[in-house]
Amino acid sequence: MKNRITILGLLLMLVSFQPIFAQDHKKPSKEQIEKRKAKMKAMKRAFIGIEIELTPEEEKSFWPIYDKYEAKREALRNEHKELRKQYKGKEPEEMTEAEAKDILAREASFRERRLEIDKGFDNELKTVLSAKKILMLHKAEMKFKKQLLDRMKGRRGPGGHGGPRGEFGPPPHMMED
Repeated sequence: MKNRITILGLLLMLVSFQPIFAQDHKKPSKEQIEKRKAKMKAMKRAFIGIEIELTPEEEKSFWPIYDKYEAKREALRNEHKELRKQYKGKEPEEMTEAEAKDILAREASFRERRLEIDKGFDNELKTVLSAKKILMLHKAEMKFKKQLLDRMKGRRGPGGHGGPRGEFGPPPHMMED
């Protein structure tokens, strides 16, 4: 219980730092981006820890596995981002048939590789968590992503500019959405 209160306090403290979501008209530096990523990672870890109610023993085994697979997912996302940059701004009507086939094949390959990463992750997690907690993890990740996207939409407001800020809050079992 004490651990959950500490994690919730950390989560609320991190959320209160408005600058991580402050929108500036100039492009953020790499250092600012890395700080934002680190804060988001800490918020996500706290959120997941609360949602799936890890025991101290489970935490010791779970987080190294989670971090390893998050790194694999991030590497795949970065590779996918590079592919999209190659064809950025190019409409399908403007592509050659060979370019379109290449994109389709590479997109399918990314989906297959992501599935393999996810399967490996689930299989490794089964050695330290129950199937029920693994499902809770997947649900917690989706919930975190949804709250993050809702917050970003709220930040942009109508037309994508300014507007009220959304909020991260405690998990629903602690407070209604």
